[in-house]
Amino acid sequence: MDNLNSYTSTGSKMFFHQEVMAKLKNGEGKPITSHVMITDYCNHSCSFCSVLTRVGDTLPFSVIEGYLDLLIPLGLKAVILSGGGNPILYKCKETKKNFNDVVDMIHGKGLEIGLITNGVKMKEYPCGRTSWITAKPETLDKCTWIRISMSGLDHEEMEVNVPDIDPIKTTLGFSYVYHDTYIEPKELNHGKVSTIADLITPLVEGDDRVIYGKERLPWIQGKITEYVDKHNPVYVRLLPNCLEVDKISTRCEELQKIANEINPDVVFVQYKPPAAPKNCWLGYVHPVLNTDQFCYPCDSTVLNKEANHKFANPWRICHWSEIGELYSKPISSLVDSQRLCPGCVFTKTNELLDNVVNGMETPMPEITPTHPNFI
Repeated sequence: MDNLNSYTSTGSKMFFHQEVMAKLKNGEGKPITSHVMITDYCNHSCSFCSVLTRVGDTLPFSVIEGYLDLLIPLGLKAVILSGGGNPILYKCKETKKNFNDVVDMIHGKGLEIGLITNGVKMKEYPCGRTSWITAKPETLDKCTWIRISMSGLDHEEMEVNVPDIDPIKTTLGFSYVYHDTYIEPKELNHGKVSTIADLITPLVEGDDRVIYGKERLPWIQGKITEYVDKHNPVYVRLLPNCLEVDKISTRCEELQKIANEINPDVVFVQYKPPAAPKNCWLGYVHPVLNTDQFCYPCDSTVLNKEANHKFANPWRICHWSEIGELYSKPISSLVDSQRLCPGCVFTKTNELLDNVVNGMETPMPEITPTHPNFI
């Protein structure tokens, strides 16, 4: 199994949508997948989070449904629910509909669903001050895949809550980001910080909040091995913290050693070096709807320095209600990517799409990826 191309965004799945590639060559866009950030609220405070300075918005249920109703006639096949925050904490302020209602609605429209969550107290967790959200087993069964972050393993007292997943219906995967920084949870999600530097503090010897020092890597390897043996995930993705630029090379080597020792058929390392693409086309096949009700060309716009770790105005492509109009016009680069996007991690995908748009021959890779509708 080619885990990297099956379970991550490499661009290779585009070749399984020849009708979309033909439209791009003809100057037309056609959506395949959409990322929908349904809530900013989170029960974690990860120092490597790409949206640390988010303010705590939640999409109205009517907006989520209205947005999908505009994209489905255009060809949309799949939706990824993620953050922002932890999507399981979703609760619409107007209708009180929750995460289960969102999944039921999307599934009822015939779309595939992917879920990215941190997994902590996945079955029961407070949402707001008075109510509780539960991700029902029958809801999770409607997901094509679920990817659970294992960042909670850094804390000795914290467990990653992994629900019982029917492997016939749903692919279970884990993801872990190795990092050397810590954030105080009380500072998050209230719009009180101006920069990421206001939040992050380096871990030092003797810090009792997480396992640190030379014992850290063996601890991580042991915990990941424990969860692999216990829950039998299809894959485990290990990543370096992309914000710790000077440590990335070393971290990749350390993580690759862990992957090799646990099970290289299941555990793999991913790092996508950032670089500004010549043009930005990804949003035509994979638009992102954020909690501010605006659409963005991808979810890596937040990695650009000027974005300050949130979805920001310069990268907006349209309001959700105008998404249909975007597809009614001839395509052009969605943003000035050479100027705005030095932090782009989808450069190779945009290069592939650039070749398609310009009618250049691109050989099809010799792969058969899982979940081809999640590009």
